[in-house]
Parts: sequence; C-alpha cells; structure tokens
Amino acid sequence: MSAQQGRPGTVAGMTTSQIAPAVDAARVEAFVGQVLTDFAGAATTASTVLGDRAGLYRALATEGRTTADELAAATGLNPRLVREWLAVQVVSGYVTYDAAAGTYELPIEHAMVLAVEDSPAFVAGAAEIIAGEYQMLSRLEAALRSDGGVAYHDYPSTVHTGIERFFRTAYVHQLAQVWLPAVPGLVARLDEGARVADVGCGHGVATLLMAERYPASTFDGFDSHEPSIVTARARAVESGSPSNATFHVGTADGVTGGPYDAVVFFDALHDLGDPPAALRRAHDVLAPGGVVVAVEPWSVDNLEDGIGHPIVRLNYAASTLLCTPNSLAQTGAYGLGTAGGPTRRVRLLAEAGFRNAAVVADTGHNLVVAGIK
Repeated sequence: MSAQQGRPGTVAGMTTSQIAPAVDAARVEAFVGQVLTDFAGAATTASTVLGDRAGLYRALATEGRTTADELAAATGLNPRLVREWLAVQVVSGYVTYDAAAGTYELPIEHAMVLAVEDSPAFVAGAAEIIAGEYQMLSRLEAALRSDGGVAYHDYPSTVHTGIERFFRTAYVHQLAQVWLPAVPGLVARLDEGARVADVGCGHGVATLLMAERYPASTFDGFDSHEPSIVTARARAVESGSPSNATFHVGTADGVTGGPYDAVVFFDALHDLGDPPAALRRAHDVLAPGGVVVAVEPWSVDNLEDGIGHPIVRLNYAASTLLCTPNSLAQTGAYGLGTAGGPTRRVRLLAEAGFRNAAVVADTGHNLVVAGIK
C-alpha cells in the first residue's frame, strides 16, 4: 500500500474527521423523514394504480359512505384486500374514515382528482405512466450505462394509455379555452377555416377535439409511433369519423402536406430526437404568416428555482425515466428534456426562423410558446 493510499478508513493518510465536518444528526433525521415520505408516496402510487384499474375509486364515488365489505360486494373484489387498500387510502389522506360507523368515503373534491375522468382536476392517468416507468427500470439502467436511449415503442402499453388519460384533462379543459386563444389571431383563423398539422399527436385526443371545435378547419395528425396512429384512427371512428381529421405515420422532421396555417406540438417537442429539425420542417410547411405553437410541461429556467416544487419534480422524473431516453433513442439524439425552462424553448423557435417567438401563456401546468413564419 502506497503512502498516497493511506490506511483503511483514511484518504491519503487523513482521517474522516479531518476532511469532513461533524455529521449533523438532526439533519440526517430530517432527511430520512423526507426520503421515507417520498417512498411512501411512491408506494401509495402503486395502490392508486390498483384502485383505478379495479374500479375502486369509481365505486367509492358512486356508493358514497360505505363499509369495506359493502365496497367489496359492490365491486366483486376480495374483501380482505379491499380493507387493506382502504387503509392505505385513509392514512394517505385520500379517503376519509368514520371509526365509529366503520365507513369510508371518497370526498367529491378527491373524486374529481381520482374518479371523474371528465373533471378538470383528473390526474389518475399519471399514475399509470409512473407504473410503466417502474417496469422499465432494468432497461433504463442499461441505457444509463450505454447510449441513454430507450425507444418509446419499448415502453409498456400502460405508459401509452396513461399519457392519453393524463394529458386528456388539459386538452379538454385548456386547449380551446386557454392555449389556442393565447396565440394572436389563431382562433379567428380556425373559425374561418385553416389547415393545421398536429405533430406528435399520439392517440389523437387533441386533434379530434380541435376538429370538433373548429369544423371549418382541417387537421392532420402525425406521429412516428405506428400503434398510436392506429389508436388515433380508432378514436376517430368512435368520434363519428370526422371528415376534417386524418392521421399519418411520420416523423416530425418529415411532415408532409401543406402549406399549413398552423403547426402544433402538444407535449411533444421535448420528446423528439431532433427538435431543431422538427421546427425547421414546421417552418418549411407553413404558409407565410403561419404560426407554430409548442405546448410544453411547466418548468423554470434555473434548476435551483424548482427545488421542492411538485410539478418540477414530477417533470424531471418523467424526463429521466421516459422523455429523454426516448429522445436519445431517435435520430438526432438531442435530449431536450421535459423540463429546463421556457427560455430554451423560445430560443429553439427563434433559431428555426420564427419571428416574435415568446411564451404566450403560462398556466402553472404548461407553457405555451409560439412564433410566426
């Protein structure tokens, strides 16, 4: 052993006490509490997925105050496991419990979040995304040790359907009410009749909502994930096969058709392998005066400003476990990331040639960035 290596328990001959301050036991204890709280939340998320899939939240919303046995009977589920599931819901603050009566209740305010899919507060779909990310941990570890890429099609279907359910809430309650009106002149164009390309359309929820809301306009949805386009076409049939909405398998930098009056990226720009190329292509297929709109998850420019913020935490986790690996698996491997702030997004639009690029709306959940050709 060399003199530089020192003795066991030392670094280059120095003891731990010489190179590090004394450990603050109170700080250790507080951090243990913080981490265990996060672990409890993660475990509770698993029970949330279970309750959502098994219809327990919906049953609670329908039944009102009920006993565990009554809930089990109403759902046809195992009474013992239902009782245990209810216990985690109670101690997590999701369900209220009347000890004297032995009854459980899902408050209407909580039902809006977990059981009522048309509610503006419904977020249960996010739990399905998280469940799918956990299924991918081995693949993600391998990616971490190699090129970082994990293709979207390799993720389980629970991620794909969870994304549809989670983002549908914002599409239904924000798209036509907040996002599109925030872009000067866009709604008037849509009312009169415009051509729109929806890039990264996924299962087509936003595309079909726009087609219904603006019947004089036409909408072309593009996505490189063929199973998502198959689902989008099925959703179109379920919606009555609107003649002003079509879906195409295609990459973002290979969008065809046009000239378009608007090209939109709803929660998709950061997922792309090459966002700059996609924006340049959007510029190419837009008519003069056409607009590009990128709606991105809410984030802040400075990492330290997001410390402890639940949305920023959720988005950076999704970026690490899903969005950035997906980008790194594609041609370009740009890895923009789910978060990272509005300034970088605005700069990407400007660098692609768009004028007046700016954040036109900040909802606290999303950033709406737009520019003009």
